[in-house]
Amino acid sequence: MAGSELSGIERQLVLQYLIDGNTPITVTPVDDSVAGTNGKIKSDSSHIFPVALRAEQMTVLNQGIILLKNPPENIKSYEGKNVRVQFYFNKIGLYFITCMKKVSSGPAIVIPAAIQRVTETVEVKPHPFSAVLYYALQKDGGDLHLDCQFDDAYPLFTPTDRNNAIVRYLSAVPKSDTALQGKIIPPTVLYIDHERIVFGTEKKTISFSEGAEYALKMGFPLPKPLKEREVYVTCMVEQLFSDDADTKCCAVCKYTSIKEEDVRYLSDCLR
Repeated sequence: MAGSELSGIERQLVLQYLIDGNTPITVTPVDDSVAGTNGKIKSDSSHIFPVALRAEQMTVLNQGIILLKNPPENIKSYEGKNVRVQFYFNKIGLYFITCMKKVSSGPAIVIPAAIQRVTETVEVKPHPFSAVLYYALQKDGGDLHLDCQFDDAYPLFTPTDRNNAIVRYLSAVPKSDTALQGKIIPPTVLYIDHERIVFGTEKKTISFSEGAEYALKMGFPLPKPLKEREVYVTCMVEQLFSDDADTKCCAVCKYTSIKEEDVRYLSDCLR
């Protein structure tokens, strides 16, 4: 699939893939001023977040219409508005911009003629990074210090899309390692910016709770003779997304306590 917009044949393949019910999607409102172009997602400060829909929550008709079944209550507010619908096909990120309609059965999404590929920059900037999550234990009131994991499939400090990382993580086949069975596996950092951090984890090892607050220490190596800049924050679980089997989750955590100079530092790391 070369180029940005899918060809007619490619679109038919993707449409059939959606009809077969093989993929989850995310739905995000977009600025009306750019609808139909690159689909700029509203900023986080607008408090509008993407809604993740599982495959079983959708029926895709041959005419290219997605009917939503028992959709989340917050998605009804998108009716009559332009939205960006994003999903993965053969590990390729795709999206389209359309208007969410209201029909007798509920919200409906008309798949337009133009389906675009998601353009992601994968060049990793030289910002080695570490993160330690302080995870409270319910049994004895103590806590765990978990050194977070990282995965090259989710490059940090690049202009990647947070929603892409979430969908890809939840759609990926879990990695099985018998040597780690029964052990606590630290969460994987999937995305970070100056306002939020996203963790991915298997529920059998760690369970995040919506609204729960955690402490986090982030470390950034500095040029010699300096050693490391440490950034301490507290963050609250703002949203949770689970896979179809309810075995994995992504926790979107918003910083609730962070120094202003650290906000500027994280912003500079993303430039």
